[in-house]
Amino acid sequence: MTIRNIAVFHCTARVGSAWCCAEGISVTLAAMGYRVMDCGHPQRGAPPVEALREADLIILGAVEWYGDLLLRHYGTDWAALPMPKAAWYAESAERDDRDFPFGRYQGLADRHYFPAVQDAARFGGTWLPFGADTVLFAPRPVPKRHAAAFLGSLYPKRVEFLARLGIPLDRMAPVSDPDPVRSFALLAEAYGSTEVFVNLPAWSRLLVTKVTEVMACGTMLVTPAMDHPSALGNMAQFEDGRHLVYYPPDQPARLAEILAHYRHAEAERLAIAAAGRAEVVRAHSLRARLERLVRDAEALRAAA
Repeated sequence: MTIRNIAVFHCTARVGSAWCCAEGISVTLAAMGYRVMDCGHPQRGAPPVEALREADLIILGAVEWYGDLLLRHYGTDWAALPMPKAAWYAESAERDDRDFPFGRYQGLADRHYFPAVQDAARFGGTWLPFGADTVLFAPRPVPKRHAAAFLGSLYPKRVEFLARLGIPLDRMAPVSDPDPVRSFALLAEAYGSTEVFVNLPAWSRLLVTKVTEVMACGTMLVTPAMDHPSALGNMAQFEDGRHLVYYPPDQPARLAEILAHYRHAEAERLAIAAAGRAEVVRAHSLRARLERLVRDAEALRAAA
């Protein structure tokens, strides 16, 4: 059965968050021709259950950040809604700083999609890594201001890593705009302003959203390898040394060696950047991820 009307709950986009689990879902679905009811974050108000009944599908982006609010707001009415519901998480269940109780949200959706492969196995869901909006995140005609740079929060884990790195690494200035689309366009320009973008070690056990976003911008990416045994499968999405370069997150000296090499290896750097963008466009776009969600929901409707 064909799906035309889609209701989307999501986190509110901000630079540093996952565009593909926020307004990016609604923007991309609308561009794909669907009629979208953008429900936003339940904390900012949620549509009445009568309005939700008009939807053929409900998508919950980053539901771990508001699932309890959703349960309190709709109560038993939620389970009575007849259309398929798909939850696409934005975190790994286990992080270095906290854990997420994904099991608590099992009743909110019919299908659960996890960006971390280990969570898909643990919770009986589907592995669906982040996808990049390849229209918003694309090469832009901006000057190169950095040989190597990073952008993001400096929490203690990263401060310690930078102190041990032993070489200077440019920190890009934060970018933002009242309009969320413009904010992420500015972010894409920032990604394009460095020869090499460096992802610093993170708390989450997955490939963070910057991975596909930076690659989609045509910038070479150097990013931490997974260091927890359960999460190693996440790296299978991209080939080390071809689409991007991984470094051990507990070896800052190795990152320094990698940056020193690619500073003087322009042809290699450009080849990796081009191959990375081509691979994201081929198989890791946000559009492709949402096409998967809709196909699965149509199969559920047909089987009902």
